[in-house]
Amino acid sequence: MARSLRVQFEGAVYHLVVRANNRQPLFRDKQDRQHYLELLSRYQGQFGFRIYSYLLISRQVHLLIVTPKGNVSKIMQCLGTSYTSYFNRRHKRRGTLFEGRYKSYLIDNERYLPEVTRYIHRNYFQPGLSANKRRDYSWSSYRIYLGRKASDLVETGPVLGRFGHALSEQRKRYQEFVEEGDRSEGPGQTSRHMANRPDFAEKIYFQRQSTQIDSHKESPLRVAERILREVSLSLSLASNEVGDLRESRRKSLARHVAMYLIRKQTSLPLRSIGELLGVKAPAVALGIGRVEQLLKREEFSKKVKSLLENNAFSSSERAEEYSALEKELPDGSAIA
Repeated sequence: MARSLRVQFEGAVYHLVVRANNRQPLFRDKQDRQHYLELLSRYQGQFGFRIYSYLLISRQVHLLIVTPKGNVSKIMQCLGTSYTSYFNRRHKRRGTLFEGRYKSYLIDNERYLPEVTRYIHRNYFQPGLSANKRRDYSWSSYRIYLGRKASDLVETGPVLGRFGHALSEQRKRYQEFVEEGDRSEGPGQTSRHMANRPDFAEKIYFQRQSTQIDSHKESPLRVAERILREVSLSLSLASNEVGDLRESRRKSLARHVAMYLIRKQTSLPLRSIGELLGVKAPAVALGIGRVEQLLKREEFSKKVKSLLENNAFSSSERAEEYSALEKELPDGSAIA
């Protein structure tokens, strides 16, 4: 059975989990852990991803990263290959080290970042472990969040910024948020009893935002439906101007543009967008990626980019811009 495609796009945020094969240790000593962090730093510089949280324990690695270039698969491939080569060479062994593919959980709303970092940091918390040992574990970003260690590897601002203004206040409130667990409710207002369950990470990433209606704004679902109507209308109007283009190309363009606009203007996760359009989440990610690639082409006019970014023209203006967009596509374009 073929493997499913990874959901990748620029700016995607992931909780990544790497496990050891056959319950063997991923790290045998301090040197192994240090080398893994050095590899993280090396590939961070090479691929441009940012790290919000990490945890290295005996048989697992947890990472919370954002990928501005949409390249999580390449990052994890290089990281895994390099560490396996180092580990096998140093410990005179052969064969696989990791348990199949890494797990990746897409975080569709950054309001969940505090809860995800709490989940990661609490993975080291064991019954009977003293508070100081929890806070000073050398291979967790938790002590970086608490100011007990300086590090250029981890960005704490996006999370700590949700806990107050002064840094000292942020660190104090974040520590309470992590360590009180069941008794504290964080900025994301996530259900308190869920925050410490092993399946918490799996629960929060694909929550249906369409059910969370803001009393002061349109619901995400209503915005998405409006975008779909407007894009469909615009492409229909534009078809009179570009009748020589295949109908399939117009429909494909409309779907991808709609995916892009819904993603930009709502909090709907990829899976929900796919349900609206009758496709799977990976297909949505690919469609968004194709539009982003088109936007990088110099021949695309500023008006077309403005249309895609702001969705602000009237129907007639939008139709003209879609017409211009389609005319600029070469025959046999890969947009379909």
